[in-house]
Amino acid sequence: MDTLEFKVSSALKNIIGKDLITDDFIAVFELVKNSFDAYASEVLIRFEEINNGKGRIIIKDNGKGMNYEDLISKWLFVAYSAKKDGTEDANFDYRDRIHINKVFAGAKGIGRFSCDRLGKQLMLETTKQEKNSTTQVLLTDWEKFEDDDKKEFINVSVLHESRNESEFGIEHGTVLVIEDLRSQWDRPKYLKLKDSLSKLISPKPTKGQQKFKILIEVPEELDNDDNAKDYHDRVNGEVENFIFETLGLKTTKIISVISKDGEYVTTELVDGGTVIYRIKEQNNFRRLDDIEYTLYYLNQSAKLTFARRMGVPVVQYGHIFLYKNGFRIYPYGEPGEDPLKVDQRKSQGYSRFLGTRELIGQIEIYSNTDELNETSSRGDGLIKTKTYEELEAFFWIVLKRLEKYVVDVQKWGLSIEEETSMDFKSRITDLIAKLTNSNEIVDFEVPKDFIEIIAASQEQSAESVITNLNKIAHKSGDEELIQQAESAREKLVEIQNARVEAIALAEKEQKRAEEATKKLKEQISENLFLKSINTSEYQEVISLLHHIGIYAGTIDNNLKGISLRVQNNIPLTNEDLNNIIRLMSFETKKILNVVAFATKANFKLNTEKIIVDLNNYITEYIQNIIPTVTDKNLSITVRPDNQKEFSRKIKPIELNIVLDNIINNAKKANAKKLYVDIKHLDKRLVVNFIDDGIGIDSNSMDRIYDFGYTTTDGAGLGLYHVKEIMTSLKGSIKAENNENKGAVFTLEFR
Repeated sequence: MDTLEFKVSSALKNIIGKDLITDDFIAVFELVKNSFDAYASEVLIRFEEINNGKGRIIIKDNGKGMNYEDLISKWLFVAYSAKKDGTEDANFDYRDRIHINKVFAGAKGIGRFSCDRLGKQLMLETTKQEKNSTTQVLLTDWEKFEDDDKKEFINVSVLHESRNESEFGIEHGTVLVIEDLRSQWDRPKYLKLKDSLSKLISPKPTKGQQKFKILIEVPEELDNDDNAKDYHDRVNGEVENFIFETLGLKTTKIISVISKDGEYVTTELVDGGTVIYRIKEQNNFRRLDDIEYTLYYLNQSAKLTFARRMGVPVVQYGHIFLYKNGFRIYPYGEPGEDPLKVDQRKSQGYSRFLGTRELIGQIEIYSNTDELNETSSRGDGLIKTKTYEELEAFFWIVLKRLEKYVVDVQKWGLSIEEETSMDFKSRITDLIAKLTNSNEIVDFEVPKDFIEIIAASQEQSAESVITNLNKIAHKSGDEELIQQAESAREKLVEIQNARVEAIALAEKEQKRAEEATKKLKEQISENLFLKSINTSEYQEVISLLHHIGIYAGTIDNNLKGISLRVQNNIPLTNEDLNNIIRLMSFETKKILNVVAFATKANFKLNTEKIIVDLNNYITEYIQNIIPTVTDKNLSITVRPDNQKEFSRKIKPIELNIVLDNIINNAKKANAKKLYVDIKHLDKRLVVNFIDDGIGIDSNSMDRIYDFGYTTTDGAGLGLYHVKEIMTSLKGSIKAENNENKGAVFTLEFR
């Protein structure tokens, strides 16, 4: 039988050159990768005479270079990769290099044809780092391969010359001079190239990887650069490598690392600067090893920080980047590209899933070189092998864990460093309870102060977490974790005992309140308001004392709650204290109002919701009650709407507090006259309080309802309570200065 041989057409050049690498930026990336693989510490990308039509691109590095044998056996050997077969550095002297056993960024044997993508003419000059080296020069006219497709590839010649020294003055390295450019270059394109190059090298370089600097020079843009304000607007200079950690994003992130031997996965979730948990578990993805996933959730604050530091909004920068052996794989992370189908999933549950607008991060592949290969058509990502399917599947596990925290714990809101309520911490405990229930976990770590949080959280979840932590601790033999779990169990028992005592005390107070309420309900209301009387009957005084006791009991229970938490060393934050102060202040106002109101109206009206005519109620309260509790320096005139009733179901005591505070504010503003106009408009009742006092400082107008804010000698709680009550009544309050003098407060009931 005869043997035959393939013939290779010169058209092969286009197939593996400009037709395969269709993007100018990716062509530059391939050549930069080659410089990196050649152990260069610096590569210069220079654009010359672009504007006059004689443009050329020079790519110069200080790498190991090539000699004549390298040119023949490697560079001119089409589709052969010495990097791939392990012979690339067979004769290279490593003595002045730090990084040995190098993993190469390129290993396809086609990167050299990126030059064809950029221009029709190539001059290659290279000098090898060796004794008695000579400079080798190749001249390639790519259009010679396009003259006749019937001409065989090997019959198209390139020119070669040996020289004693480099035309570019380099001791060793390679220079590519690309001329007769195929594409137009301008300032926006240079800036886009610079931005893309900043994302080319991994933000987490491999341990031992050599330092690598990328420089861009465009002499024609130097004048424009002088007018540029910052790095992002300048073309010339060193390309800064983007590093997530340097941005100072106070947000939530998750890092999941598959060990080099592929046995274990270590995952850490961080909220702001607080580590929520760190777990080690068995790796069930047996094709994956030595891979790291880092994902950041970007809330609105983090997005603003990112835009300020990077010069562009995150949506224009990118999302989930993928790096293999330190270099980026396209199109992962590119704006508008979504190869992992993150946004497709988000469209199925907008409020339940994270999308590319809320995510940024990277996947780092340090091994699996043979099973996770880039497609020959650069820019199309990785070849879809079984290993790639596992790479994607593991990504979804990491993303879902991040989502679980953002959606179920944070509820798309504040981080743990901003939200310190026990409810928030209880949700963290629930999350940890579910995580620790897995049989795959071999080690689990939570910060020491979280033991207190867990113990003080919902009893069922806390019990589950502590039991699971105990199981994991004994399984791993971690003595410190065993002690933590035991300490948490002891603390839980203390808190459970304190909780039982508190419940018993609360039940006792509840019973007393029910008895007082029962007695109050036996009294029947005959009139909404009674005229002033000089004495109070004995039974009325008893009812008054019982009702004050109910409010005082609420205050006492809160004080006991504070005491219990202090005794049990449970953290009490400023937010917790503020909430307690608000509640006790509100109960105190009720007591003060009851004392003033008790002799004027049937007492039951203060405790229950009843249906009243607001027009009539407000009029009679101001005319009959207010004069008995305020001085005579303030003249109050009520002008009611006598057209028709406006009935609403309310708690009178809440409305009393609203009226008291507004009238008291007029008095504090040195008002002498106060007019109360009541108008029934459509389905609304509008009440205007018009005084002739000093008015409201325009700088304070937006803050007068804030908790604790005051411009007088008060506590800053009055208008805060008014706003809270009006909101609960589905009404509103508005303040403005009067045109002539004083202020106008407007209440609106719907």
